[in-house]
Amino acid sequence: MNEPYQSDVLFLLGFTLAVFALPVLTILAFRWLRPSHPGRLKGEPYESGVPQASIPRRPFHMAYYNFALVFIVFEVETLLLFAIAPVLRDLGWVALGEVAAFVGLVALGLFYAWRRGALVWR
Repeated sequence: MNEPYQSDVLFLLGFTLAVFALPVLTILAFRWLRPSHPGRLKGEPYESGVPQASIPRRPFHMAYYNFALVFIVFEVETLLLFAIAPVLRDLGWVALGEVAAFVGLVALGLFYAWRRGALVWR
């Protein structure tokens, strides 16, 4: 095996070992160093001193899920539009048409969600 290739392989093996060993060593060090005082109060969900008002893992209303999905769609759309806005003038009319088609598809999705009643809070 020639010398440059061998040093590259050794560097890669050492780097791979470090990538796997560092997180394990960090977790073990923090587990060993942290204070541990288990008890009934530590087992409470928030440990804020306020008595628990209800069951912490109760089912949530599905309207939250629908609003979260619509929010994520429009958040991603906003990020994509902000990313292309600075270079849109340089890209020309074809890019403007593609952005308009993208916004139209997202508007179509909003119209569909609105017609299906996903935006109505019940």
